[in-house]
Amino acid sequence: MKVRLFPLFKILLLMAIAFLVTSCAKSDNQDLDTKVRFINVIDEKPQDFYLNNVKSATSISYNGNSDYIVPAGDKEYTIFAKNTGSQSVSDSLKYFFSVGRNYSVYYHKKSEKDSVLHILEDNLTPDTANARLFFINLGHTLNSRVSIKNENSNPVNLTLANGENSGYIKIPVGKNSKLYFNLIDSAQVIDTISYTNFFKGKTYTIIIDGVNKGANKGKLRERLIVNN
Repeated sequence: MKVRLFPLFKILLLMAIAFLVTSCAKSDNQDLDTKVRFINVIDEKPQDFYLNNVKSATSISYNGNSDYIVPAGDKEYTIFAKNTGSQSVSDSLKYFFSVGRNYSVYYHKKSEKDSVLHILEDNLTPDTANARLFFINLGHTLNSRVSIKNENSNPVNLTLANGENSGYIKIPVGKNSKLYFNLIDSAQVIDTISYTNFFKGKTYTIIIDGVNKGANKGKLRERLIVNN
């Protein structure tokens, strides 16, 4: 009697393909991830940051930030900040991180006593013709709004109070992208960020802060972070 091998071969082939597809789906987790980074805007002790009790960033000092980490997305997390080397929780909150998104967790002060975590979604979509700027004012010691302009006041011409941000602003690179900052009640005291810091296709976060202790308390300062 002849054995028909062709149907058996087709069945085995289909089973093998199904196995490979299933294996790939289990090992390739890119589409199930989110990206999160941690930024310390408090001039005090370094912080460790946790997602659901798992330490995700270690000893982030003032003016420092972690790289983006890649946890599973479409999931709620409890985020903790703790003084490095301590189990004392500086602040915590719950947040749902969506798949395929980028987030920044800011640790900053709302007032002299209140240290808090605040989360914003980052838009890292590049613009090949321009730089993209995102300004955020986290200077609780600043006594007035902050005025921000570029060289010719176009497209950057705004003021921000503590806790406010600008959204994303496209700016052509070159001499006109030099930035000027001053407290609106101290118009003669101006800080700058050079236009040579900016490149086409890049997105930048510019954190506005204030000195929180000593003789210079309340003095304006800025920090530039390259996002991509």
